[in-house]
Amino acid sequence: MVKIMITMVFSVYNTGEYLPKAMDTALAQTYKDYEIIIVDDGSTDGSGDICDEQAKRADNIRVFHKPNGGLSSARNFGIEHANGDFIIFPDPDDWLDPKYLEGLLEIREKHSADLSVCGHWFFENGSDYLWNENGREVILDAAGALDHLMQPASFCGYAWNKLYSMKVIKENGLRFDTELGMAQDVHFAFRYLRLCKRVAYEPGRPLYHYNRDTVGVTTYDSPLTPRKISGLKTYLKIAELAHDEYPEIEAESLGILSDTALQYLYMYYYFKMKDPETFALLRGYQKKYFNYFLASPSYSKQRKILGRVACKSPRLYYLMFQSKRVSFDAARKLTGKKRKI
Repeated sequence: MVKIMITMVFSVYNTGEYLPKAMDTALAQTYKDYEIIIVDDGSTDGSGDICDEQAKRADNIRVFHKPNGGLSSARNFGIEHANGDFIIFPDPDDWLDPKYLEGLLEIREKHSADLSVCGHWFFENGSDYLWNENGREVILDAAGALDHLMQPASFCGYAWNKLYSMKVIKENGLRFDTELGMAQDVHFAFRYLRLCKRVAYEPGRPLYHYNRDTVGVTTYDSPLTPRKISGLKTYLKIAELAHDEYPEIEAESLGILSDTALQYLYMYYYFKMKDPETFALLRGYQKKYFNYFLASPSYSKQRKILGRVACKSPRLYYLMFQSKRVSFDAARKLTGKKRKI
């Protein structure tokens, strides 16, 4: 059997306290032909020292320290320094199944796939739960894979559940987009998947543990930041890329953009922001692409009613969402009236 090296890139920014556990599971892999690259992206809390300590644990670990440039910049740095035939991007606050690498290779070889995708667990409040419980393996062409990418109940854009080919990355000059602060992994996956003839997804092999206790579980947990807002551009860029060849993906992407702007409008009011420019941007996206959101089967009837309310009055939408004093029947009637609020 031809030896295949895999590069794992861990991007660290002030998350060094979690790194030892991630390294424990990385070094316990049943597949042994791999290297680990740790990129300290300008940490300010001593995480850089923890990275250096972890590098002493094995000869196949390399640590790089660079000025802070964001997650995309750190992952691109890892790509530039990777020696592997394949590459994957685990997060430093998560952990890996012992067969994480072996399983992803087996999925790829079993299905002669250009990209292999594994299932995963979500860890929250002290316990794991499986993300996709039906466990059925799916073999997809590019169009099918792109559709799955945009569905929240499928494999999504995560960079840690996909084994990417370095040959494909290098030959096509693929890099993470540093303009995008959020959802840059979706944009990267979209551009890669367009190049694939065969994608294999096995949700029944949950080989990754995503630690939800270390991040905000919902969009509403923390204030809007320029980084979050920049993520809206992700869906505009995907829509532009999909326009000619994948119009259904374009429509779904613009629907997601409208829905994300809707969520952010809630945050705008919840955190009592006073930024007319940001408000105008969010309201503009939510209204401009609302018809795509309305046409998508991905959103519930109740969610669409709230969206209609937001088109007329974002503040009323916020009050309804927060207090839940207004019934959805009342909201439906309200959105049918020509009434200025």
